[in-house]
Amino acid sequence: MDLVFSDIHADIDALDTILSMVSGQEFKKRYGEFSRILNLGDVLERGVHPKEVLSRLKSLQETHPLYSVMGNHDEGFLYNRLVSASSIESIDAHAKLTRDDTSFFKENSDGTFGDQEFIDKKYGLFCVHGGPLDPKKITPQNAQNEAWLYQRSWQRLTEEDFEFFTYAGYHYKPSSAFDEASRHVKNHIILCGHQHQESVIMQDGGIHYLYPTLKPTREKISGKILEKREIEVDSSNNYLIRLGIGGPEGHYVKNSEVPHFAIIQHEPRKVILFAIHP
Repeated sequence: MDLVFSDIHADIDALDTILSMVSGQEFKKRYGEFSRILNLGDVLERGVHPKEVLSRLKSLQETHPLYSVMGNHDEGFLYNRLVSASSIESIDAHAKLTRDDTSFFKENSDGTFGDQEFIDKKYGLFCVHGGPLDPKKITPQNAQNEAWLYQRSWQRLTEEDFEFFTYAGYHYKPSSAFDEASRHVKNHIILCGHQHQESVIMQDGGIHYLYPTLKPTREKISGKILEKREIEVDSSNNYLIRLGIGGPEGHYVKNSEVPHFAIIQHEPRKVILFAIHP
């Protein structure tokens, strides 16, 4: 079983809440024990405990396989690019990070950091922070200094019937995402975060927005209310599943969100979206 989270945003309380929940005996009895972790990016910025979050992730690497992709806020901090909505307190906390703290992010031979995607062909997973489109295919030749906004870490799922670029990134249609992922993985599940809201889209010849049809249920585990939505995966279809925000400290409207995460069960194949309520 895989544990998946995205957009922790330097929120150590939320990360520890998720880890405590999935490591508890009651949760493991009902859903199983996770054997690896998929981190969909944005572990930094907006929140105020980046050092603690990076330390916790390093500790997890010692006990579990942990696969991470870069988020736009991770890049914003590491490349000194201004990204919105970090408070003075958050900026100050991040300024105190040392090289040892940020060694969590792999430095590549070309001077960049981390990976833009994690592809698992065995289980049909295409993991990104924002979107799976190949930047080389969508970046205009005259983009110049704006080319980084077309990267997978910045791509955004559009609610329109067309694709477009803004300074928030390249906005893509689900059909384009499925087309690109199909070049890498047959019968795939695209996993992403970035936009802080859950979404589930299925392709079976057509495009179907499943999230509104998923009836949420609630149960009490480890003294908290766990809200869940289950997605039964048909191996002949493709899916795009966007996780909700993992770290509420990273949300624009403070105290308006709760920690979100997901698990992937492989036999039978199922993805379950969770939100942890007090």
